[in-house]
Amino acid sequence: SGLQMNVQMRAMNVDAWRSLSSHIAGNEQKGSADSASDGAGIAQYIDPDRMSAQANELTVLDKKLENVVVGAYRQKNSWQANIDSNQVSGHISWDHSGSGLGKVTARLTQLVVPESVAADVSEILEGKNEATSIPALDVVADHFELFNKKLGRLELQAENARSAQGREWQIRQLTLQNPDAELKASGRWITSGIASGITSGIASATVGGTPGTSADAGNLTQLSYALNILDAGKLLERLGSPNLLRAGKGKMEGDITWKGLPFALDIPTLSGKLSLSVGAGQFLKVEPGAAKLLGVLSLQALPRLLKLDFHDVFSEGFAFDSITAQANIKQGVLYTDSLKMRGVSATVLMEGSADIAKETQNLRVVVIPDFNVGTASVVYALAVNPVIGLGTFLAQLFLKNPVMKVLTFQYQVTGTWKDPNVSKFDGKLPQAGQDGNK
Repeated sequence: SGLQMNVQMRAMNVDAWRSLSSHIAGNEQKGSADSASDGAGIAQYIDPDRMSAQANELTVLDKKLENVVVGAYRQKNSWQANIDSNQVSGHISWDHSGSGLGKVTARLTQLVVPESVAADVSEILEGKNEATSIPALDVVADHFELFNKKLGRLELQAENARSAQGREWQIRQLTLQNPDAELKASGRWITSGIASGITSGIASATVGGTPGTSADAGNLTQLSYALNILDAGKLLERLGSPNLLRAGKGKMEGDITWKGLPFALDIPTLSGKLSLSVGAGQFLKVEPGAAKLLGVLSLQALPRLLKLDFHDVFSEGFAFDSITAQANIKQGVLYTDSLKMRGVSATVLMEGSADIAKETQNLRVVVIPDFNVGTASVVYALAVNPVIGLGTFLAQLFLKNPVMKVLTFQYQVTGTWKDPNVSKFDGKLPQAGQDGNK
């Protein structure tokens, strides 16, 4: 009994093979007893127990692998395989005894998702509307690369679950670790009717919306994360944005929610909270517009547009001892009233909003030069408080040292991230920053 195959092909589609086998087996069960008198019938001759294959292109679970060498064998309802290809190398087991697509366990030396297949992955996922369309996963990859970005070691545990709320694909653990940072996250992808109620509730709570206005009631993704940053500059370089920042060590954490699939962040519906604390770094000098929002934070536009007396502080890249921020995100717009950057020569504070999708901002920027040790100590004592808002900060500062009001410079930054407009602040900035923290 059993079938063993050894094949060498240009292209091989495992999914189509399984579909054909299931179709024939199903037809046999519907036929007469004589047609299956030999036990397993004809299905045993097309559904192998062992297989070794070499293929230029192999398709399995809707994914295409290139230059594949694989050896696999079946035990009841599970497959065990050792595989080497351009995208995946290591050991994989697939247990499909349960409902849906079962569970995939993988221990890999490398896992590469090239940018060339980004559209294919999106089309595959967009065509599914059930969490059960993705198998449960237990994946460890020593070297994980996503869209040409080398992200380091990956650990992912996720599974399908049915709760009182509906069908969920639960991301129990997502860990990415490299020399520059470590990300730990967990969350869930909710499908079917329950997503409509949750998204409507989020819209009502965050932007004053009313239930029933969800644009994508079928999918909702929620994620809680903590990013431990060892070198912010090198992390940005790893993510494709080099020469923007030097050093910087700290942490960013928060909770975010968006309408859609877990592998496709939807900025216009993004909502949540974040907290940032980074120390000892420097913004690097870049061409205007190259760094986008990070360029706005570096304040290189101030001396360029206003001819201020801060040339030595900002034009060559603002060096900071610490950056702290508390922010809310509502429908793709980030709000804050407590962003503080503490530098050697000045303390910078910001409040206002930034539209992530449109890449625009409306910010109030306050620059407080450190003229002497006494002034610096007062400013520093207030700046280290991550919760206190800008308005409260200035009120307390001017109360403790009235002279500081004369020495404080305030500006308004509007326009696009690429070409920000800077002007003297006239006190008419909308109260979006305060509203964002209610």
